[in-house]
Amino acid sequence: MKQLQGLFLSTFCLLAFFWAGGTASYAAEEKTVRIATLSDYPPYGFYKDNRGPPFSEVLVPPGSDADSFQGYSWDIVRESFHAQGYTIELVITHWARAMASVREGNVDLLYPTGMNTERLGYFSYSESPVNDAAFLVYVNQGTKIEWQGLASLDGMTIGMVRGYNFGDEWGEQEGISKYPLNSIEQGFRMLQRGRLDGFAGYETNWDYVLKEMGLQGQFDKLPEFGASREYVVGLKTNPDAERLLRDFDAGFQAIKESGDYQRIVARWR
Repeated sequence: MKQLQGLFLSTFCLLAFFWAGGTASYAAEEKTVRIATLSDYPPYGFYKDNRGPPFSEVLVPPGSDADSFQGYSWDIVRESFHAQGYTIELVITHWARAMASVREGNVDLLYPTGMNTERLGYFSYSESPVNDAAFLVYVNQGTKIEWQGLASLDGMTIGMVRGYNFGDEWGEQEGISKYPLNSIEQGFRMLQRGRLDGFAGYETNWDYVLKEMGLQGQFDKLPEFGASREYVVGLKTNPDAERLLRDFDAGFQAIKESGDYQRIVARWR
């Protein structure tokens, strides 16, 4: 009897060891990344039906998607990290709060983020971009501006969404009165009412919003004054940022090789 009891105890301990080891192995393999993005950046990231709270958090394990959030860049980021086995803690908010979240260490990464001299001082960038942004100014039809570059706007009031990047040349223009706005829609409404001389924007996103607002063809565009690819970024002082960015880049290459990237492009074309 004692031998049987000893055998039972030994077997139980062995099973417990393997169970604990398997649990520890699973925990060690589980990977999570916390990412902030914008709630109002169509078609790159936006709420379905344009309805959603100003701030929300969504847990997105591999193979799943956010129920109420969508967009081209979100598809790229999600599929790339899922290809590397990551669960994403997605923080959806406005730009100023998203920037503050990553700079204060409340999230690991932020996207989509353009590149300029100031940001290169404190952000590390992914090698792979998540989208492109062409910079131009929207004006009311019939506006007489003889375009000779950004200097043509000296003395004018030009709207811009708070915190958005328009490159170093834009930042150096001191003769332009840059009017801060809370949203793309607000900018077009103010331009429509003649309260702005122009509205600086990103062509793909701004055109998408105009379509949604039913205002296509009601404004003219001045020539493009710059462009930037936008990336996933993390703070240089964050010890995990470089590893997470390299994992994103590896996942991005994986979805290109699998054909998932081409599927995303075709969906949003």
